[in-house]
Amino acid sequence: MNKLMYTFLIIIISLFTANGQIVINEYSAANYNTSTDNYGEFEDWVELYNPTAAAIDINGWALTDKPSNATKWLFPSSFILPANGVAIIYCSGRNELIGANAHTNFKITQTKGSEVFMLSDASGVFQDSIRVLPNQKSHTRGREADGSAVWSVFTSGTPNASNVGALQEYTTTPIFSQTGGYNAGAVNLTLSSPDSNTTIYYTTNGDEPNNTSTQYTGIAINITTTSVVKAISYSSNANIPSSFIDFHTFFINDIHTIPILSVSGTQVDDLLSGFPFSNLEPEGTIEWFDENGILLDKGTGEYNKHGNDSWAYNQRGFDYVMRDQFGYNYALQDKIFATKSRDKFQKVIVKAAANDNYPFSFGGSGAHIRDAYVHHLSQIADLRLDERSTSSCILYRNGEYWGVYEMREKVDDHDFTDYYYDQDKNNLQYLKTWGGTWTEYGAPQAQPDWNNFVNFVATNPMVNQANYNQAKSEYNTGSLIDYFLLNAYVVCQDWLNWNTAWWRGMDPNGEKKKWRYTLWDMDNTFDHGTNYTGIPSSDPNASPCDPSTLGNTGGQGHVPIWNEMLTNQEFHDEYLNRWQDLANGPLSCTFMVHLLDSMIAVIDPEMPRQIATWGGTYAGWQSNVTTLRNFILARCDSMNSGFVNCDTAITGPYDVTIEIVGIGEVEMSNGNIINNLNTPWTDQRFGGILLPFEVKSGSFDHWEVISTNTYIYDPIVDTLVLDLKGDAIVRAYFIPTKNITYNVIPVGTATTITVDGVLINTFPTTINYILDDTVNISPNIDPQYGFNTWGSDSVLLMPIASNMTDSFYASNNDNVTLYIYKKPTIIYDVEPPGTTTSININGNIVSVFPYSETVFIDDLNTIDPNIDPQFVFNSWETDSNTLLNVGALNSFYGEFNDSVILHIYKMSAFIDGNDTVCDNAKISAQVKVYFNSAIAPFTFSYSINGSIQPSITTSNNPYVINTNEGGNYILTDFSDANADGAINGSAMVTILESPIANFDPQPDSMTIIYTTTQLVDKSEGNVISWQWDFGDNSLQDFTENPYHTFKDTIGIYQVSLIIQDNNGCVDTAYKQVQITDDFWMYIPNSFTPDLDGINDRFCISYNGVREGTFTFNVYSRFSELVYSTNNIHDLDCGNGWDGKHQISGKDLPFGTYTYQIYYQDFDGWKHQETSAVIIIR
Repeated sequence: MNKLMYTFLIIIISLFTANGQIVINEYSAANYNTSTDNYGEFEDWVELYNPTAAAIDINGWALTDKPSNATKWLFPSSFILPANGVAIIYCSGRNELIGANAHTNFKITQTKGSEVFMLSDASGVFQDSIRVLPNQKSHTRGREADGSAVWSVFTSGTPNASNVGALQEYTTTPIFSQTGGYNAGAVNLTLSSPDSNTTIYYTTNGDEPNNTSTQYTGIAINITTTSVVKAISYSSNANIPSSFIDFHTFFINDIHTIPILSVSGTQVDDLLSGFPFSNLEPEGTIEWFDENGILLDKGTGEYNKHGNDSWAYNQRGFDYVMRDQFGYNYALQDKIFATKSRDKFQKVIVKAAANDNYPFSFGGSGAHIRDAYVHHLSQIADLRLDERSTSSCILYRNGEYWGVYEMREKVDDHDFTDYYYDQDKNNLQYLKTWGGTWTEYGAPQAQPDWNNFVNFVATNPMVNQANYNQAKSEYNTGSLIDYFLLNAYVVCQDWLNWNTAWWRGMDPNGEKKKWRYTLWDMDNTFDHGTNYTGIPSSDPNASPCDPSTLGNTGGQGHVPIWNEMLTNQEFHDEYLNRWQDLANGPLSCTFMVHLLDSMIAVIDPEMPRQIATWGGTYAGWQSNVTTLRNFILARCDSMNSGFVNCDTAITGPYDVTIEIVGIGEVEMSNGNIINNLNTPWTDQRFGGILLPFEVKSGSFDHWEVISTNTYIYDPIVDTLVLDLKGDAIVRAYFIPTKNITYNVIPVGTATTITVDGVLINTFPTTINYILDDTVNISPNIDPQYGFNTWGSDSVLLMPIASNMTDSFYASNNDNVTLYIYKKPTIIYDVEPPGTTTSININGNIVSVFPYSETVFIDDLNTIDPNIDPQFVFNSWETDSNTLLNVGALNSFYGEFNDSVILHIYKMSAFIDGNDTVCDNAKISAQVKVYFNSAIAPFTFSYSINGSIQPSITTSNNPYVINTNEGGNYILTDFSDANADGAINGSAMVTILESPIANFDPQPDSMTIIYTTTQLVDKSEGNVISWQWDFGDNSLQDFTENPYHTFKDTIGIYQVSLIIQDNNGCVDTAYKQVQITDDFWMYIPNSFTPDLDGINDRFCISYNGVREGTFTFNVYSRFSELVYSTNNIHDLDCGNGWDGKHQISGKDLPFGTYTYQIYYQDFDGWKHQETSAVIIIR
């Protein structure tokens, strides 16, 4: 699954975390080039964290990547997690623990979408797990901080260190309005993202986009020619890393008849341009389309050079490695090769026919097919070699047509050996010679082991059969034969000292544990290319024995081994018989030319554009193909005579005809099957070697050899071996027979049948008899079943079919069937279990339950219980059969499968309850004790978390325990009025810590001028709701820190806050808010008593004054008292002083007058002031 499909929620939440100590803290399945293990390899790893203050040894703990196999890898010895520290485990598949270096037996593939890390302790108790999600290259995923519950992305991992630098999940990958593939015209492409604050950048030339690429503005991208479009998203949030890249190839007016491979990347064009860029290993993308332009799969990885001489051509080959560490895909997932079942390829080779390229190779002489043809031929012929499977395709490079190529399976790779033979990279010895020899896998021991084998063959003559047998135990001689035969046949000029690979598996549980050969480059074949090996002749008449003349070419002993093996008669004969087996089949002229023509037909429609792109002519290419075809025809015609000329031990070839008389089957040599359907069968075979004929099936009677020559042989043994002296007819005679097929109904039982003293335990089984043989049969019936009858279609069962032991004459082909019936199974049990109760069943005392037995139909079964003294009989229970009596002693007929249950009961007490209360609650938690089948009074005691409580005697049923103590409540003993009773059950009381309500009114005292205050919550605990009552009959408020405005009147208000936490516990707090009167006074500094209605009187405004304390006096500049009052209301603005002398009543003249005022405010503060007022007239 593509990693981009995961949601952020899934990414940050682990599958499940137990309340254990050790947790999975960080992991890397994208370790491309950042952190090496103790072998210097960039392996996947997982980090464990110990949050405790003590070191912990996890010896015996289990780590797995598959929940279905929780103990897939066990820590086999001591492995210490330091206190408050971390430790790394490598997921390398090495399966070892050496010191502090732990390696699991599995690897992690992050892009599969199905893998997890799961940790269990030594007792099998689950501890922690996390689903493996894809990262971008070399990123990791880990807890935000060591031990945190939140998982994050780390662009710089922290193996064996504290987790720092956590980022959020990747930006969502851009969404394309349509996918790639064939298009008949231009495409208008739009890009989008569901994320806000995201910018999309894109390229149309195959380069990897970044935030310096073209910014997408919302306007459709017009694509008019075949192009690779790639897009990436960047978030404006620095804590959100950029997205994965999506990419699509849009083929505009380009269609093909074979699959298409689109490769692209920033430096892919540089690599394929050749020198000086041949050492580049650029990263890039790959898209694999079928011939209809339908995308089959895609991914990202890296490219590198493939080929040597062919690298000088403009059309070059390359290797591609899909990198799971990049986070897109772990393999090219398609059944690419028709000859193989494999459908996942991390590595592939992409070749343009290499040294058979047309038009570049050897002056334009290439047929663009040789290497693929020879490998494909070897596969079809089922040679004992490993070949590079082939599939022709069209290559596009960064959207540009690049010609006709081949997708090839990479053979010299541990993925190949692991898939086909169960031999992984840690269990291989793989040697390769290309100019020099090196160890691909298995260093440093592979080369010495091979040298020892070469030395053994050189110093121990293979003519000695014991030596040869020892060599065969280490070396696949059949692979050697096929390797030399094929290279000699196709006249390969580039092997042994070049392009030679051989290997063996070292895992005893895997296959291919003997040295065997791999095919490499086979383009310098059929008289094409340079003779790098120095073979004596490359023409069609080259001697098939030429390989024996090459000496120790390549220096690895292949030819010396070959020549020594030929001294062994068994090997020599197998070699020549193998050749003739192949020459009459897949290496025949007819088959080889047919295979060539079929492969040419695949690429023929595509060659005109290849030629138009790279040069040459279609006629020139066709001429090269014809030259190849003619060489094959000439070569296969010359091989038989060539063997006779070069191998003095053989004669012929001679015609040998095999005839089957009767019904039977014979194998000649290896794999040539002749039977009554294809007889007679004629072949050409050499003399001077042993040619075997073996009976494979049928009632064989004897052999007959018809020839002008004399042969000495035993006619009645089932294997005939001849050394041909001339043409011969070999007849195999078979006696007329009849097939009897035995079966048992119903199937799936342990029943067997003894036939003429032979036990048959697999059905159906067919036995071939000579006509009218007498056959005796008897059944051995599964104890769970009973005999019913025998059945047949035509033979007569004697004396009658209903006899268990019977017989018949094999007069016809027939089916003989044993019919049985399953005896009913009766399962006995006692409820409740765990007592000393037993049951007498038909005289058999049974005390262990459940107990089962089978009975014959209609058997009468008698049952009588012996009940535990502390219990009494209740009832019998059955599902199907009918009980014949009432009471403890009973019986029934066993007509059906059934469960027979004896029910008994005992006086008991049961404690139950699961109550949760808050520690400030006014009501107690309740636990109830129930008394069953007991007589009051009841006496019991119980414990709370193991602490025994005082016993209680009661007649209440149930009895209610009211409690405020949390813990596990368990009964410890119980008795009723007569005896002790059973106890069971448990109760749990949970006392939750309540929140503590508190708040601050800010301010808590105001005047009527400004009556708004904020109530600030100061509560403790995980509060999730607030309920405010302001004490002024206003609506309640439910926010955390509300503002409230009281009425502008004097008052004291009791404000209450009710809070509730996440457990539902509540608490209330009360505080007072006071509104006081405000003190102020306004005194004018002048007035105009001129009766114009404006400012005619002197008046004051005030608030908060104690009126009884008020005194006001006005004096002239001569200190004469002209006005005085002790009544503040005399100076209200509705009254006021009119500027007249208070005694004379005359208007006071214009001027400045002095006043004195005295009063107290409501808080009791005294105020006294002397100032001036002006009378203006």
